[in-house]
Amino acid sequence: MRQKNMTGIKGLDRMLHGGLPVGNQIIIEGGPGSGKTLLCFEFLYKGAIKGENGVLFSFEEDSNSIIENAKTAFSSFTDIDSLIKEGKLIILGSEETKQYIQKNREGNAYTFGGFISEIDSVTKTHAAKRIAIDSISVIRLFITDPYDYRSLSTSLLSVLSRQGITSLITMEQEASEKSNIFFQPESFIYDGLILLFFTGNDLENRIPTIEIVKMRGTEHMYTAVPYEITSSGFNILLLNTSEKRFVDTPD
Repeated sequence: MRQKNMTGIKGLDRMLHGGLPVGNQIIIEGGPGSGKTLLCFEFLYKGAIKGENGVLFSFEEDSNSIIENAKTAFSSFTDIDSLIKEGKLIILGSEETKQYIQKNREGNAYTFGGFISEIDSVTKTHAAKRIAIDSISVIRLFITDPYDYRSLSTSLLSVLSRQGITSLITMEQEASEKSNIFFQPESFIYDGLILLFFTGNDLENRIPTIEIVKMRGTEHMYTAVPYEITSSGFNILLLNTSEKRFVDTPD
């Protein structure tokens, strides 16, 4: 039985039958506004408050924006600044990660020079056990050669797995509804895939929904269930079988 690590996210650990397998690298895939970055932030935050240092690498937003957005969404997380100051929660925004996007010698393609070695170095320096990367879609946008992109993904998986790090890696979908979502190569390469999408017949009644499509090393729920983003974090509304309705997940 693989060792598991509880995410601390309300309802998700029950969906995972006790938490994420340690050392798994998981894609968080969803459309605009589904909460991918916030889910990653809460994963790192919940680890930090129980003594597991975490690092967020963002190619999308600068560090100040990430922190302020998290504070706005999760107003109950009043110790974010202190965790950052203590080095338990490290946010590396686009102003720092942009140095890894480099043109090759011919100047006709991009590489992520030093990114893998930097992840290796940063995680060792901070003794991190959780990381998040936001997003792998940006990396794929720059690396157009499928072989080079696959090689980078394999190297990334190898480095993180070797250190026993558990990671969430966001991936963008143009579609917000599940019926329009198609699986991409990352869905097969990485250890897990969690989808965030919307259900409902019209824009005014869309319901945020989460589904664990795959997770190596553990059994898990296959049912898609609704979730809400509250001031105290994600709340995944699991089905109460006796009442046959989705209810607030108990702590």
